[in-house]
Amino acid sequence: MGRKALAVVLILVIFGWAFLGIETAARMGALNDFMAGPEGLRVTSSVVETSNGSVLVIEWHLQRKPLERLLNGRDSMFLFYPSGVHVSGSVYPLIAGFPWVNLTVYPVGRQVTRGEIDYTVWYYDTPGWAVPKVEMVRVVYPVPPNVSGGRLKVPFVATNWSICSSVPVIFAYFHDTGGEEVNPDYIALRPRIGLGPNYPVFGNGTLEMLFDFNTTHWVELYMGKRGGWVEVRVFNATLPCESD
Repeated sequence: MGRKALAVVLILVIFGWAFLGIETAARMGALNDFMAGPEGLRVTSSVVETSNGSVLVIEWHLQRKPLERLLNGRDSMFLFYPSGVHVSGSVYPLIAGFPWVNLTVYPVGRQVTRGEIDYTVWYYDTPGWAVPKVEMVRVVYPVPPNVSGGRLKVPFVATNWSICSSVPVIFAYFHDTGGEEVNPDYIALRPRIGLGPNYPVFGNGTLEMLFDFNTTHWVELYMGKRGGWVEVRVFNATLPCESD
């Protein structure tokens, strides 16, 4: 009986050390080939028209691989969308009111509270020496390890100025695969806003903005020093041609 007990203890010790070794290797980023890659991220979008305006619906799903349960990684979802144009000290709104997002996470179907999502506003430059800046809402949601996907609803209610305008919505997802490097570490885009006929500046015109996303900085800011990959998708939503 004593020998059997000793054998069981030895087996447990061996498995314990093996588990610890695998977990350490995963955290160091040595097992990236056994983690979910960008090709495993499925993102879809649709637009729903309501009595209060247009709602852009974005759904994402990422199937984590079994080994990733050892890492207990923390992903992040980022969302960026314009709320106005800043010209010479004045802001001309594109959206009526502050566009809070509605987020439901899977597989449990839980609706995320507003306090779990971080909102900030930032101004992005436009090309050339012209003064306009685009006011962007920046949304960050740290994704718990037990969440495999989510459904975002972004409401767009037009103002009298912004009716019939088209706005870009930028979705970015960070997946933690261990290590300390984020790939890519920097993303630069030039999304365009199509301004409607009533807009007081550049009406019926197109405004391009210089969108830069320092992925390493943003991941470290919200999640600490982590490594993984970032996937970015750009969608467009057309505002209603009637204001609320």
